[in-house]
Amino acid sequence: MTTLVLASTRVDTLHSGYDLRVAQLCALVPDERHLVVAPHYPLPARTPTMDNSALFASVTECPPILTGSQALRRHLRLDNQRYLRMSRPREAAATRRLLSAVVAERDVRRVIVFGESLVELVRDIPSCSMVLDVCDSTALTQSRAFAHAGGFRGGRNWRDALDLYRARRTEARLPALFDAVTTVGDVDTAEIVKRSGTAANVFTVPNGVDDAFLAPMPPPAQRRGVVFWGNLDFEPNAHALSYFFDEVWFPALRAAGVEVAVMGRNAPAWLAALAEREPLVRVTGFVADLRAEASRYPVMVNPMQTGSGLKNKVLEAFGLGIAVVSTARGVEALPGVRHREHLVVADGGAEFVTAVLGLLDDPTRRLRLRANANALLHEHYPWHVTGRPWQALFGEPEASTTVVAGQGESA
Repeated sequence: MTTLVLASTRVDTLHSGYDLRVAQLCALVPDERHLVVAPHYPLPARTPTMDNSALFASVTECPPILTGSQALRRHLRLDNQRYLRMSRPREAAATRRLLSAVVAERDVRRVIVFGESLVELVRDIPSCSMVLDVCDSTALTQSRAFAHAGGFRGGRNWRDALDLYRARRTEARLPALFDAVTTVGDVDTAEIVKRSGTAANVFTVPNGVDDAFLAPMPPPAQRRGVVFWGNLDFEPNAHALSYFFDEVWFPALRAAGVEVAVMGRNAPAWLAALAEREPLVRVTGFVADLRAEASRYPVMVNPMQTGSGLKNKVLEAFGLGIAVVSTARGVEALPGVRHREHLVVADGGAEFVTAVLGLLDDPTRRLRLRANANALLHEHYPWHVTGRPWQALFGEPEASTTVVAGQGESA
């Protein structure tokens, strides 16, 4: 069977959580695969770090759709199912025609879409099996961000409320449009099931980890410091760091002499300024070898307050032998992870302080958590294990394509 894969990026970098998920899931599809890249905006220039020629028999890149001014009528929509068509109708139509041409030329029988923002582009394609991977529920992410911002606050957040309404209406219709819809975590699946009223074709497919994080653990670190990594322009990561410094580090960890290393692209201005004036705070920017840099610290903090989905950084920390302190929200997509056995869960600021200091002062406990978490990772989170529900959608027990391990930060 021939499969068309529709993605918003070129799927060519090992340092992007989106690219890694697309690549790893496509590697488990036992078909001839053809990638069509349909970006909303011009893609940034970047050096490819993944050879996707083994994954895709061909790669077709569409011009970006949302270039230039956008039609005002897009503001009148009640959901996002026609957002591209209402914003830039000619460009959206051109992309749909290109997709139809690829389907006809390659005799495509299956279409896999990565990201709900691309759904409207395939609605006109007939006689194909349709699979959608939404990864994180947009409605759940926006709902939590809305609550974090204070809700309506006397009606002042009406635009965010409207965006949330649109996201919920959009996700409610997804299971009716596709043969299967997948998410990265059970809470994301539950959100779509709640909105749509059906669970028959909505499935959870967790992320796994690359072989780089299944290698033998580095030696245990001993310095008095903690580390956080991820894409720092991802809003939930920025919220998490703001909470950590306001509620945990400044009230207690600073005076206790605890170093903080933050690794990732696009640090917000407030964080860069903080690192300039605080000797104990280090903001590295992108790191090419996360394994080498992060493993210098004995504790990873994951103080997530908003967002949804699975936090790759937790699994990566398990692979690096770094003890983890996380909020419950930060590990909600990892049902096999248990408090005090694999990591420490702490939700309040004072509780988080106690957890971090307790681990920094107890190397024996860190070693126990490290061993348990690494064993859990090897048993449950290689991609060939987490991908079993995905493979079941295609009726195949196993596929042979592999993806080279990445070393950079992920969301």
